[in-house]
Amino acid sequence: MVEQGDIIQITGEDMLALVVSKNYYNESGKAILCPVYKQDFGTAFCQEIELDGEKAFVCCDSVKQIDVETRGYTKMGRMNLGKLIQVVNLIKAIVDYV
Repeated sequence: MVEQGDIIQITGEDMLALVVSKNYYNESGKAILCPVYKQDFGTAFCQEIELDGEKAFVCCDSVKQIDVETRGYTKMGRMNLGKLIQVVNLIKAIVDYV
């Protein structure tokens, strides 16, 4: 099972993704993910992180739900709690009510 904060690679996909959904949701075999790119797209909703000693960017405005158990995945790392909180706060800023 994936856990909140895991950085994973979906089988057959080139890009990485950050698991933002809580563990109780992930127990369903599905997860809510944000893509992780090597380049910055210059939006206010990309959070810079360090991945394998290099800059990477979590795109918080490209949230996707994927059945990770059916698709398959490989765990590539974990995000620290401080950065994870920043990512979740950016997502909340997009969908939060008035």
